[in-house]
Amino acid sequence: MSQLRHPVSTCATRAAQWKMWLFKVFSVIYAVAVCASEDNDATTYSYRESESTAPPPFEPPVPVLERTSSWSDVFSSEKVVLECKATSSSELIITWKKDGSPLGPNLSLSPDKSVLTITASSTQDSGNYTCVVEGKKKPSQTKESGPVKIKVYASTPKPTLARDSDFGEMFPGESITLTCSVDVSSGWEYLWHNDQHQISGVNTKSYTINSVMTQNSGQYYCQGKRDQFLTHLSESTTLKVIDPPTPGLQLQTAWKDVFEGEAVEFHCHVVSSTPGWTFTWHRNKQQLQNNPVEIINGDGSSLKITSVRQTHKGSYTCKAHLTSRGVNSGFSSEVMIQVSAEKPTLTLTRDPEYDVMFAEEAVTFSCAISVHSAWTYLWYKDGSKVTGSSDKLKVQIRGTADQGSYTCKATRGQNPAFITNSSAAKQLKVQQNKPKPTITQQPDAKKLYVGENMSFECKVENSDGWSYDWYKDEASIPNNSNSLKMKGLALLNGGVYKCKAKRDKTGFNTEFSDQRTVQISEIPVPTLKLVTKWPDVFPTESVNMSCEMQKDSADWTYAFYRDGTEVQHYNSDKDRNLSITSASTSDGGNYSCSGKLKSRDVYSTKGSPLNLHVYDAPTVTLEQNPAHNLMHSEDSVSFNCHVNVSSGWTNLWYKDGKELGKVSGNNYNITSVTTKDSGLYKCKVKRGKVFDSDNKIKLDVEERPKASIVLLTGWSDVFSTDSLSLKCEVKESTHNWMHYTWFKEGERIDSFNVTHTVTPSNDPDQSTYTCCAHADERPLYSKSSDSFKTKNLLLKRRVLLSISGCIVFGIAAVLIGCVALRVFRKPNGRDDKMEEVNLFPTMAELKITDVPCPLVEYITDASLNAPAKEEEEENGTVCSETTPLPITKQEDQAATTDNQETTETNGGLSSFLK
Repeated sequence: MSQLRHPVSTCATRAAQWKMWLFKVFSVIYAVAVCASEDNDATTYSYRESESTAPPPFEPPVPVLERTSSWSDVFSSEKVVLECKATSSSELIITWKKDGSPLGPNLSLSPDKSVLTITASSTQDSGNYTCVVEGKKKPSQTKESGPVKIKVYASTPKPTLARDSDFGEMFPGESITLTCSVDVSSGWEYLWHNDQHQISGVNTKSYTINSVMTQNSGQYYCQGKRDQFLTHLSESTTLKVIDPPTPGLQLQTAWKDVFEGEAVEFHCHVVSSTPGWTFTWHRNKQQLQNNPVEIINGDGSSLKITSVRQTHKGSYTCKAHLTSRGVNSGFSSEVMIQVSAEKPTLTLTRDPEYDVMFAEEAVTFSCAISVHSAWTYLWYKDGSKVTGSSDKLKVQIRGTADQGSYTCKATRGQNPAFITNSSAAKQLKVQQNKPKPTITQQPDAKKLYVGENMSFECKVENSDGWSYDWYKDEASIPNNSNSLKMKGLALLNGGVYKCKAKRDKTGFNTEFSDQRTVQISEIPVPTLKLVTKWPDVFPTESVNMSCEMQKDSADWTYAFYRDGTEVQHYNSDKDRNLSITSASTSDGGNYSCSGKLKSRDVYSTKGSPLNLHVYDAPTVTLEQNPAHNLMHSEDSVSFNCHVNVSSGWTNLWYKDGKELGKVSGNNYNITSVTTKDSGLYKCKVKRGKVFDSDNKIKLDVEERPKASIVLLTGWSDVFSTDSLSLKCEVKESTHNWMHYTWFKEGERIDSFNVTHTVTPSNDPDQSTYTCCAHADERPLYSKSSDSFKTKNLLLKRRVLLSISGCIVFGIAAVLIGCVALRVFRKPNGRDDKMEEVNLFPTMAELKITDVPCPLVEYITDASLNAPAKEEEEENGTVCSETTPLPITKQEDQAATTDNQETTETNGGLSSFLK
């Protein structure tokens, strides 16, 4: 239909109009020429068209336009066929118009152009179509047919789907009709679909299922069809076909075993979204009718038997009915009802079943029934009802008011309620006060000894069901028995013991028992003491020994042994002594004793032996430690006076034959010897009789050499170094000194060489130094040197260097100025020149001057190297044999200078002599 989309060309219309105009002009010319040839009368010629002899124009018949297709309102891609009919003996020319305008050349026409086929593509194809006929002979007129209206729709239509029943659920056997309609145009047939599958054999507007089945369930929709044109699919409708629901039967009274006179109620229901269900009741498959005993409510959903009899036992079922639609369900599940003629029996128990219970305990009564179904329980104490409805009654005992006789009954149902007979009674005895257990101990003693056996017993009177908790020093002991036994006691078993009882079922605890304090001690070892003052005796002397325990000696008896043989058996507590009136050599040996507890069979071990010797006479020996013939001051020496036997001796010390006085012990010590301690030493011992030593010792003491510090760095080195070099030496000694120790302000420093260098970096505070020397032979070390102060020494050297530099620079500047003055000064002609002042005196002139040099005064400070005895004492630095020494040696090749400061006057400057 592309030819319908464009208007008729204006050029073709104008060409037709020119053609008609030219035709008329040629016709007039032709008529005039004919008339001129037939009539030579040129005076009276006139031309009249009405009197022309030309043939009249051809007049075609009026065409008739008909639509040969089925419909005039079409959709995209549908076709409309128009036929132009005109009866004539002459040939005709047929053209086509739409809305008065000629159609384009690209038309779908039959060979004779009398049939036009329009294929709709858009709404632009809509309009009034006509056909025009014209004869082929000239001249001819045109005739136009009446219009045929064609309408083209823009969109494809969508059918509307309706159903005659709007049930959400349908049941087998019911019928349903679905109707499909297309509101646009006509001539439709319909296609039906179920779950995307076309239903064959159905093309009508309505689709009816006379008896639905479950397999008919699904999504239904329809579609319009006209020839090959298809509409859209309609909206779907859901058809849900299910079997009638099976009713559920519920026993409302919650028990199936009932007793005569009880009420039983049933309830029947269905799970369905469809309302309007009614129910019928059946017992043993026989339908029940409403009566005063068997009451069925309005829709039949409940059945109540108000008073059950033996005739009511059996199998109960129900059925559901949807009467308005003729739907019936099957039977529900069965509920069997048993009817008992006798009431059930009750059994009452109590937990725990202790004879006596106490306040704060709890007891639980249980009421058991022979038929277990939905019972409510009634509880009574001494015939009066108490609160409780379950099969258990828990009584929290608060006092004696809770004791009494307890019974129970069971009930269930209402209108009327069924009540059983009362159970047998259970008695409850209550004691108000919390009991306190008693604790006993065997053996009944506060003090026991290691190795003994001990046991406790805990007991609660007038009750039962107890287990016991034991405690030692407040810590629990894992033992639930009423007795606690311990064999072979150890020290850790001592402590404070107590117990309490508890009932595991109730968690009830008694009071704590009284405490039992047990002291466990090691069996004491007796001590054998010598009453006499010495264990080594001489013949005929008397000896007394006493055996004692550390504590409680009165509780023990004793036995004595010599060299393991018993010499005296256990006797009374008064006989704890062993006496030898006149000693002999046969009485010598190792004596010991043991003890036995009077009240129990507890035996001690033997104590440490006491050795008794009987000698003829002692030997006295004097020894010196260390045994050097020559000692040096500050050394320590000790003299030992040794007696080969016995004890109890008093020592007497002598030097050069003079007694030194009583000295405690057998040693005479001199911690720091001096030359005054030189002499001849000896000792004596005394124990009733004086015994002299067999030897004498001579002691010689010399003074220990003393170290000194000398300054190796002279003042002439002020321009070459900024440090001080110190040397440690021992004068007037030929000893081979190997190592040296340096001290700064009394603290040892890490310098072990013979020399030590002081710089402003390692000694910014300008400290005081001491040193001492060490050797590999005696004397091993020297005395510490006197203190050497570096205070102001480095500063003075710096000041001297600064002043010297300033003087040199000043002299150089003056010389340069004078030279410049002589070179650039203009000559003066005056003969009387002023006397020049000597600004640069010579060194010789400076020597004879009386003016003191401040620099010399500053540098020759008398305190520069003054001895610092007081500071040495304050520093307290001493050398000893224990002073740390370096491993390597270092030899110093520097020349030594005298410790005393000497000066040489040279032009007002002071320096140290080398």
